[in-house]
Amino acid sequence: MRALNQESTMKSIWQTWSNTPVLRRNFILDFNSAIFYGIFLAGVITFVPVIARRLGASPLQLALITAMPAMGNFIALAASYYLQRHRKLPFMMLAWSLGRGAFLLMPLVTTPEPFVLIVVVHWLIVSLCVTGYVEVISSIYPTAIRGRAMAYVRVGFTACATLMTPLFGQWLDTWGYQILFPIAALFGVLSGLTFGQVKYEETIGSTVRDWLTPLRIFVRDAHYRVYSIAFSLYGAAMLLISPIIPLLLVDELDLSNAQVGWLGMVNSIAWMLFYIVWGRSIDRRGGLWTIQINFILTLVVPLAFFFAQDLWLLALAQIFLGITVAGTDLGWMNAIMQFARKEDIGHYTALHAFLIGVRGLIAPFVGTVLITLGWIDIRGVFLISALLIVVSWLIVRTVRVN
Repeated sequence: MRALNQESTMKSIWQTWSNTPVLRRNFILDFNSAIFYGIFLAGVITFVPVIARRLGASPLQLALITAMPAMGNFIALAASYYLQRHRKLPFMMLAWSLGRGAFLLMPLVTTPEPFVLIVVVHWLIVSLCVTGYVEVISSIYPTAIRGRAMAYVRVGFTACATLMTPLFGQWLDTWGYQILFPIAALFGVLSGLTFGQVKYEETIGSTVRDWLTPLRIFVRDAHYRVYSIAFSLYGAAMLLISPIIPLLLVDELDLSNAQVGWLGMVNSIAWMLFYIVWGRSIDRRGGLWTIQINFILTLVVPLAFFFAQDLWLLALAQIFLGITVAGTDLGWMNAIMQFARKEDIGHYTALHAFLIGVRGLIAPFVGTVLITLGWIDIRGVFLISALLIVVSWLIVRTVRVN
């Protein structure tokens, strides 16, 4: 019966796409863009912390690399303000091209300092696209199928990453990052250019709200404020361990690039499969419910890393990391669409991104400082992360949508 229901759902979605040429075209462009980004992620983002460590990056530099995806979101407020009066897609295409194209400079890099600088520049530039991306996605897909449409796009992305990550791991051992990173970067640029071809009706506001509008939402919307606090604690827990994981893999367990690539493949398989699961759950129960479930599932990740002595528990950690990254990736955007009116989505997203930046400024450095001062060892950081995840789940499960 479940199989029949799933087949019926797929037919219904396909009929919707088939009867709307623009929607079908947008989906194909979004899907192709995701494939290209999967190659970029498999060839660059997956291996950045490990390569940085092999080049001699310090724990503080690793923490900076980990912090940058979050810290870059500080400028989301500025981007949101700018995009109120300008077209989003040309701006996003330029930012994606410049940010991902920064890795084309890798043939010139042989020391950790310029390596880290390129990573920092990448995240600062691509973070300008966060608010615009959520607004575009909310416009190109109808609410009834948005979760599943986003999920199927990300299945293509993760399927590509699954296939390519172990290959890049082997190629890195043979040819090195100076050859492979620029090649993968070209696919990252192509991804942005492809997504920039989608079509939708864009309304540019005749009036511009001031810079503080997203922050006023935090004060005014009590439900979203509690949700944001919970999400910030959850994100802090994950950022706390992110710079510690390369130390565990390289320094303690001495894994090769090929083994890291194998773990990345395991992660991508779980990621891919659960995009479908969470896409369906979002269309049925919404993004907030999906976030609530994923918070508690994430508890497996730091605990598995804490006990890991070989690849098996590392694989378990990567499986649940893939499961919950898929859930929170789809969940946070769709949760915002539940909380916000359509005209306020950009401001809610800007607030979300700003809070990500705040936690990114602090959390990745806490574990590194504690280890450097000798107050705790690498494994202890994973236990602190587990505690923060439990607290975030206890908070977010009390949230309701207005």
